[in-house]
Amino acid sequence: MCGRYAASRNLDELVEEFDVEVPPVKRLEPDYNVAPTKPVYAVLTRSGGSGEESGRVGGPGRVGGPGRGAGPGRGAGPGPGAGRGAGPGPEAGPEEGPRAERPRRRLQVLRWGLVPSWAKDPSIGSRLVNARVETAAQKPSFRAAFARRRCLLPADGYYEWYTPLERPGVPRDSKRKPGKQPFFIRPRGGGVLAMAGLYELWRDRTRAQDDPDAWLWTCTILTTEAADGLGRIHDRMPLLVEPDRYAEWLDPQLNDPADVRDLLVPAAPGLLEAFPVSTLVNSVRNNGAGLVEPIAPETSAVPGLAVP
Repeated sequence: MCGRYAASRNLDELVEEFDVEVPPVKRLEPDYNVAPTKPVYAVLTRSGGSGEESGRVGGPGRVGGPGRGAGPGRGAGPGPGAGRGAGPGPEAGPEEGPRAERPRRRLQVLRWGLVPSWAKDPSIGSRLVNARVETAAQKPSFRAAFARRRCLLPADGYYEWYTPLERPGVPRDSKRKPGKQPFFIRPRGGGVLAMAGLYELWRDRTRAQDDPDAWLWTCTILTTEAADGLGRIHDRMPLLVEPDRYAEWLDPQLNDPADVRDLLVPAAPGLLEAFPVSTLVNSVRNNGAGLVEPIAPETSAVPGLAVP
């Protein structure tokens, strides 16, 4: 957890929901089967020109690299002094200095799967799609981002897979193993999930610093213990951020890990609902709104979990 989610909100909805000042240059299509290494929207606060949103998508996850005049900004980008426990980051970008813009809330396209600034190979990101909130402030891969580069990942909801101990009609001693049943978990009554995330910038040192392809922007989702009956599906879930904590969570000047941890509170009981969906979601090749449609609950009941 979390390995798949759905994100279908259009750009205008997200700009309004998160009070975005700087929208992205690149627009993403609705995606009902977001998987690791895909491009995703992330809300973050940092300085820098609008050229940051430009960039390429491809290779081992080259997404949304900063354009000319972009790069880590004062008080926001990676680099020396990025907060207690923060490791070294890439060199400062051209915007850093007396003319740096004030930090602004922006919607950025990132690749899902965090690549630490010190990584030699960006392919490491495919293994860093989640970060446990209990240890993120200490882990070398995440501690710099936890201190200064936090983001929100908007979602309609996320998927989780439940493995029943027994399948109805199959003898207990049968060699046929029960299949995993996907569930879609979303806010009760609709709305946008704001999943807590971290983001990083990775510098391709084979390219000039002002080359739009020189910077790779990536992210990871923070996870926590699953609340309520959701723990019966899986023991982990994304960490969610309530609207009244958006500003603090995104504040790059809040860089004391202890203060950051104080913002992290469990989701309110009853906030989310879960229901079984088609196994078509198992393949990343499948997409479309039908993936989040509920199926008959009697085919995949989870003991103790109320299904709408």
